[in-house]
Amino acid sequence: MGSRDDRRTIGRLKGERLARQLTSEWRDLRLGAGVSQSAVSSAVGISRSAYARLERGEATEIGVVRAAVITAALGGDLSVKLYPAGPPIRDAGHVALLSMLDARVSGRWRVTHEAPVGPSGDGRAWDRRLDRPVSIGVEAEVALHDLQALERRMQRKKQDSGVTRMIVVVRGTRRNREVMRELLPSVRGTFPLGSRELLKALADGRDPGADGLLILDARTPRLTARVSMRPARAPV
Repeated sequence: MGSRDDRRTIGRLKGERLARQLTSEWRDLRLGAGVSQSAVSSAVGISRSAYARLERGEATEIGVVRAAVITAALGGDLSVKLYPAGPPIRDAGHVALLSMLDARVSGRWRVTHEAPVGPSGDGRAWDRRLDRPVSIGVEAEVALHDLQALERRMQRKKQDSGVTRMIVVVRGTRRNREVMRELLPSVRGTFPLGSRELLKALADGRDPGADGLLILDARTPRLTARVSMRPARAPV
């Protein structure tokens, strides 16, 4: 089974378990209030039989809006929150962007894919982590939307993972370049380095000296570390 199928199965099973837990709590609230199923169904605008199926856990496809309405009718308050639980699925564009980065990183770096950020169970990860001589957390973005939100998210990951530097790798599309031109001044203090400085440091296997934004596409040159061919001086 592929990773997409695995995640679909995990998500479905988790959703069904949460739905059964929610409908069980509805039953407890209703019985605690001494309210009939008919009264609840009438208040929320569904048939008594439909509501009864919900309480029995026979209907797991429950929309968030309907769930909130039923919970409110029973005197409760529904809350929904997402928590990071692992790396998301990657589309072909994201994989290609990271492959372009990998091709430009010197073998002097120790490269970790999907490097965990915090303690076990945190769920967050860097797309790439480069170690030696410093630690660099790398985030790849195929389509830029909110550069400031990305900055805040990466700052938290940098703090929690203890890396020295962080780099945003951006796919070199026209839209991304337009977003960069518009929003870059607001985050330049956090990401002072540009593509050329970062590419040179990654190719040389050295500390770039600061955080930065790296734009990559198929035309981006592959810089290699320079090796001096000058003969050594004879000892005096």
